[in-house]
Amino acid sequence: MPILGTSQTIPRCSATGTLKKEGTRDRGENQKDLKKKLDGSCVSGNRNGMEKIKCDTEAVDSSIKSVFSERGDLDFAEQLWCKMKCVSSYQELIACFTLVLESRECGEIQPWIHHGSGSLLSKLIQQSYHGKMEAVSLTGITPVQMLLEIGLDKMKKDYVSFFIGQELATLTSLDCFISTPVDLQEQVHCVQKLHHMLEIMVSCTVLLQFKHESLFPWTQICIKYYRENPLDEKHVFQLPVSSALVKKFCQDSHPEVWKVDISSGHGPKEVKTTWQVSTNPPVEHMMSNNTDGQQASPVLGGNQDERKPLQSPSFSSCSHSSVCLEHRGTFSCLSI
Repeated sequence: MPILGTSQTIPRCSATGTLKKEGTRDRGENQKDLKKKLDGSCVSGNRNGMEKIKCDTEAVDSSIKSVFSERGDLDFAEQLWCKMKCVSSYQELIACFTLVLESRECGEIQPWIHHGSGSLLSKLIQQSYHGKMEAVSLTGITPVQMLLEIGLDKMKKDYVSFFIGQELATLTSLDCFISTPVDLQEQVHCVQKLHHMLEIMVSCTVLLQFKHESLFPWTQICIKYYRENPLDEKHVFQLPVSSALVKKFCQDSHPEVWKVDISSGHGPKEVKTTWQVSTNPPVEHMMSNNTDGQQASPVLGGNQDERKPLQSPSFSSCSHSSVCLEHRGTFSCLSI
């Protein structure tokens, strides 16, 4: 092996210059890389969460279509709505109503209408039973209002039929939603309330697998709220459940987040505390080799398969006592 002599020149290492140059570059680049990774992690997490929520939404929508089957007792006005809801022009709408009214006046058709139907067309047909029918001018927005009325009338009956058929409510308890107010906007709000209650019940059935004994009291709570309050799709309903039902759900669903909210005291002395434990770390790079379920320092190297997620408790405020479970990207709050 050759030995370097004193007269042999050894190239100097420009460590100082290189370190300064690369140090400046690394700092800026590292900050950019870190920001990109964090942004990418957030985007990835949001994308996965949105995909799970989309799957749950599609499952609920599909179930609504399957359980919300067409009724077999449609009266003349409701059958007419099924045909006329696809009219392509205002002139076609006028022509349809003109044909119906003229045919009824001439006795060419003998339509029957449900008792209590409140649309203008239903009232005209009911008047014709007694030999006279009020003259109506099919001009301006009148034809559009007539079509909207028979559509709202049918949809309200469809929702009521579902709740009664599933034995979740009685006709008396739902009467406030099917009565026909003068204001069309109020009728629209009634239909929206009924649909919101339907979504809640189907979501509890599809996502939480709850049975009739739980769905019935929940329906009564929703009906009571919407009987006394305007439409509010962001309202949080506090629905009571038995501890046995929560236990079975937790065992079968493998929740990703455990959260318990405790409230004590009243008024200004009220104290609210939340305990939350997650099976996943708050960020992907916080992993641990710890297997005893306790927190440990993040692992920066080693076998990826050996990494264990940290259990990450967090604290926040809440307005009521509940158990919140995150399943398939959807939070379900069950008050106890």
